[in-house]
Amino acid sequence: MGYIFFIALVAGMLLLFYRWATRRERYRKQILKKGFPAEWRKILLDRVGFYHTLKTDEEKERFEQKLLLFVSEKRITGIDTEVDDTTKVLVGSSAIIPIFGFKDWEYHNLGEVLVFPGSIHRYKKEDNEAVSEVLGRVNPFQNDHYVTLSKPALEQGFNDMADRKNVGIHEFAHMLDQADGEIDGIPKAYLPDDLVRPWKELMYRKISQIEKGKSDINDYGATSEAEFFAVVTEYFFEKPDQLAEKHPRLYELLTKVFQQNLKRRFRINFRELLNPYGKRLGRNESCPCGSGNKYKQCCMLKQGKAAA
Repeated sequence: MGYIFFIALVAGMLLLFYRWATRRERYRKQILKKGFPAEWRKILLDRVGFYHTLKTDEEKERFEQKLLLFVSEKRITGIDTEVDDTTKVLVGSSAIIPIFGFKDWEYHNLGEVLVFPGSIHRYKKEDNEAVSEVLGRVNPFQNDHYVTLSKPALEQGFNDMADRKNVGIHEFAHMLDQADGEIDGIPKAYLPDDLVRPWKELMYRKISQIEKGKSDINDYGATSEAEFFAVVTEYFFEKPDQLAEKHPRLYELLTKVFQQNLKRRFRINFRELLNPYGKRLGRNESCPCGSGNKYKQCCMLKQGKAAA
């Protein structure tokens, strides 16, 4: 009798352990079984240019599944602003676009995404009187990192595929940079060892060109090595054909980093395909972010602002 009880106890403990060990896999199966919401797919079609570059149904389904799992598993919290379906899809797309070429990438160290109704705060640069807005940031806290994003800047990043700016992609580039333990602009986790030194040499050469005003790369890329990597990541995913033409070696190394070769896929007229608000927005119309300001005074104005 005691032996049977012992066997039953062990079996029960093994079953509990199995359910604990497989709880995440079972949860993911339940999420994927529900399918990708049709209204979310409409947002992808209207807002996310990268989605249009995916050539096969299999690629689109894989993107949707990755996005669905990300949004289901990561907390996206609005700070004095609503996190609606559009915000969820744009945050999720920002996270998935840079890692789409990786088979099993997970944002293990991402604790939460915080969405603000405007800039996170303003700060004065030490060497002059200029005041800049911070539209995004990655903050470390214990073993996790928190991505903070300005909602209007997130919106604008997907509204214009020609400005080489996307604050969401910028901040998740920092998360990828952190995969080797340090946000230092050197993506060691993805570059073969023999390409780390060439990357460093090229990076410092490009930063020097930016500082001298001899580059079309956003000036913010010269702020630090980490910002250089994030800025050229934005360039890579918004204007890969232009990057390949003007900075062929940089483009080549970034294809190694992200395991994606984009320049041929991006020969698309995004202005005809994307329709962010269901109609073309005039400069004097109300901004769709809910600020109450005119579009020209809000999201449109933020095109030239830098991300941190």
